Amino acid sequence: MPNPFIYSIILSALLSACASSTPTNQPQQWTLEAISLYSSDYEDSTEIVAIQASSLRAAVSNSKTGEVDILDISNPYKLKRIARFSLHLNIGEELTSVDFHPTYDMFAVVIDTGLTRGRVQLHSASTGALIDTTTVGYEPDAIVFAKQGHIALIANEGEDFWFDPKNKQFFSAEGSVSIIHINKTGKISAHNELALADITNHEGFVILTNGHYLKREIDWNGDHIISHQQDFNHDGLINNKKVLLGSFEGHPVFGNELKGEAGILIPIKSYSPALLEPEYIAISPDAKRAYVTLQEENAVAVVDLTSEKIIRYFNLGSATHTMDSHADGWIQFDQSQTSTREPDGIATIVNGRYFVTADEGDADFATKEPEDNIFSGGRSVSVFDAYSGNFVGDTGNQLDEIAYQHGVYPELRSNKKGIEPEMVVSFEMAGKDYVVVDLERAGAIVLIDMSEPTQPKAIALGKIPGDEEKSPEGIAHFTIDNQHYILTANEMNGTVACFKISTKKSVVNP
Repeated sequence: MPNPFIYSIILSALLSACASSTPTNQPQQWTLEAISLYSSDYEDSTEIVAIQASSLRAAVSNSKTGEVDILDISNPYKLKRIARFSLHLNIGEELTSVDFHPTYDMFAVVIDTGLTRGRVQLHSASTGALIDTTTVGYEPDAIVFAKQGHIALIANEGEDFWFDPKNKQFFSAEGSVSIIHINKTGKISAHNELALADITNHEGFVILTNGHYLKREIDWNGDHIISHQQDFNHDGLINNKKVLLGSFEGHPVFGNELKGEAGILIPIKSYSPALLEPEYIAISPDAKRAYVTLQEENAVAVVDLTSEKIIRYFNLGSATHTMDSHADGWIQFDQSQTSTREPDGIATIVNGRYFVTADEGDADFATKEPEDNIFSGGRSVSVFDAYSGNFVGDTGNQLDEIAYQHGVYPELRSNKKGIEPEMVVSFEMAGKDYVVVDLERAGAIVLIDMSEPTQPKAIALGKIPGDEEKSPEGIAHFTIDNQHYILTANEMNGTVACFKISTKKSVVNP
């Protein structure tokens, strides 16, 4: 009869061997899979995409043609255009943004009319017929409906400058935020335009002593053409030199003849209303607050939607992390740099407890290699407390790293603004908060786990199909049968890409 002690040892060894051969389940890994690509049949200018979840339709803007495409997205593997509506814009007008009403058969667009006030238009999503219109602020750049559908907010950027040759002065319209109310018939019942304050002396807003500029296209000579080279001093030569052109708010404005009217630098010496340029808007889930990015000023304005007043301005500070800051043919994320965030897109997470920004950057500094290693654009996604404006966390250089790992890091942009995070969309998936950000210069999107707001984690990247330049601009999220999908409007190749967020388990044998 076998020794019981020896038998137990043998049995334990066999059980241990069986356990060793059993795969160990690791945490789920998410992937971003490009599953379809819609072509507008235009070469470019497909900018903004917005979704109506209840009907599984998307509205897509084309800024160059002034048209809106309506897509059937019920089969994400084959996006189908069901209508194309021309807005019949006048010469010099531009379609800048579109949003789908959450429940009505209606989409809204905003039209930039140049140096006059812009307008918002409401159209039938089935026939394209104009339902209602109203004038808003100067150069409206974005429109966003609250999820309840009773209001929409418009970011009036007011970014254009013009020149008075008689007095040699530059001017710019003031940016603003418009709120329109939608009644039960789908028409505009009220409109309120909110002016922006001079925030030069607000806490946290500091004018950089080394120089900070906005690069703007300005018709300096009044010929209605933006030149890329200009003989500013009328000496018959075009040289690489600065020429004094005039002044803005009492400060000198210079131009470089080799950059012409396409690269006139406006000095930022204050944060006056003429320099505050609203870019994009996030509305809290309860529609009690809205958060408006002021990209060039590295700030967010907070709107109380009950009183319809701007109640706070948050300065977003700077981000310090390693990056590749030299376009020298080598990709090395080993240079510690500090950048002003200068956010473009914005969204809220954790039921409005935080807001999240895509830190693209848009300003220019005094020198090509700024003193103190101050750069434009954080090249990151950042999280802030929605009530105090306090910084919570950011992705550091994770977006650079994941772009490099997938072979899409734009080395030639290293000394400029790198990957340029553009827009961001938030959602809940599997009980956690996530955001997806599009990387304009990398032609890709990145999924970020926001379950720990102090430590957002970039966990998956999806490449937009095609070999040509894509430049994703607009982004939207939707679900079908608990499956999550992302749409991107790709400005430089006239397409809309659809990605499926999938999960797979990593199985490892020890």
